[in-house]
Amino acid sequence: MPGRWIVLAVLFAARAATGFQFQSVGSTTNLLMHDLGLGYAQLGMLLGAYLLPGIVVAFPAGLIGQRVRETTLGLGGLALMAVSGIALAYCDNFAAALIARVIGGVGATIVILVATKMTTDWFAGREIVLAMSLLQMSWPFGAMVALPAQTYLAQSLGWPAVMASSAMLALVALGAFTLLPRSPATAEAATAARTSLPGRILVPILVAGAIWGAMNLACVLFFSYAPQVMVAQGSSPTGAASLVGLAIWFTIIAIPAGGYLVERSGRPVAAIIVCGLAAALALSLFVANIHPTIACLVFGIAIGPLSGAILSLPTRVLEPRDRSLGFGLFFTCFYMLMAVGPSAAGRLQDAWGNPSAALIAGAALLAAMAPLSLLFSLLTKRREVLVLKPATA
Repeated sequence: MPGRWIVLAVLFAARAATGFQFQSVGSTTNLLMHDLGLGYAQLGMLLGAYLLPGIVVAFPAGLIGQRVRETTLGLGGLALMAVSGIALAYCDNFAAALIARVIGGVGATIVILVATKMTTDWFAGREIVLAMSLLQMSWPFGAMVALPAQTYLAQSLGWPAVMASSAMLALVALGAFTLLPRSPATAEAATAARTSLPGRILVPILVAGAIWGAMNLACVLFFSYAPQVMVAQGSSPTGAASLVGLAIWFTIIAIPAGGYLVERSGRPVAAIIVCGLAAALALSLFVANIHPTIACLVFGIAIGPLSGAILSLPTRVLEPRDRSLGFGLFFTCFYMLMAVGPSAAGRLQDAWGNPSAALIAGAALLAAMAPLSLLFSLLTKRREVLVLKPATA
């Protein structure tokens, strides 16, 4: 059905709105600090407040999604994002801004969960890796669009206009969301939805969530600490930032291209292992100052195909009736790792007294995806055997 690509375009826009809203604080840092009297610690809390709600919201949202139509749940998430943007535009103190930011984070968590689940419903069994790769591009796309647009708005109209713009984008996505048809699997899933997952499904989902969290955390550590490592190795701050930025562009290009190639190969687990180990090796060479420029760009390319391949893993074990709850657990694992990982890496770096410590941890996370992927494959095959036995008895 060509219509499924239209659905994907709407889901892309909705998920891009979350990246746009997340960036709104980063784009107005100096203005917020001046007008609201914020320190760097408080600013960091505003940034983190957008992601932290996912730890406690993802699973309940998935549970609600078992009984509520996914478009209704998505509309609720987008509405919360709109409320957050409007509230932030009128905030005059840190406490109010923090509450507004948390509300937006709750909405964004719901939107990301719903978009992933609906993409699975529309593309399961055909082009799922490519579709997930394109969906994954939406968040960085929204953040990248935000950088110049929000900077211009902040300079021209002030930071409240930036917050209001994020609300307007959420409302536009909300309007498009109301026109989406019901997912093909929703009708049959609604009658058979359950509130818990059997162990043969639960364990593979938790493993897949750990793989997704490990990959994203490794990327965050690289983009955060790689410039510091390059400066310590003798590069200029501008040159270091430019090279890391170029690696990000390589990743963005590699996400859809890699998703297409993985889709054609039909072997997402093998792609995760190969690309994960290649990225880990490139990161290790970068830390060792062995051709750091080439290693940095290779890292960016190797990371790209991982997104669609990893996001397609849950579709191999989740039946339509389990997808909302399953993705709720999947994203809970992701948000937990993203919440504790940066702090743990920072402590490791303080203990070692070396800016390379966080990148070594990132390489270890990428390497750990290989055994985790093999474990997922083993659990998946075991599940297939368990499911088939009753039918052949």
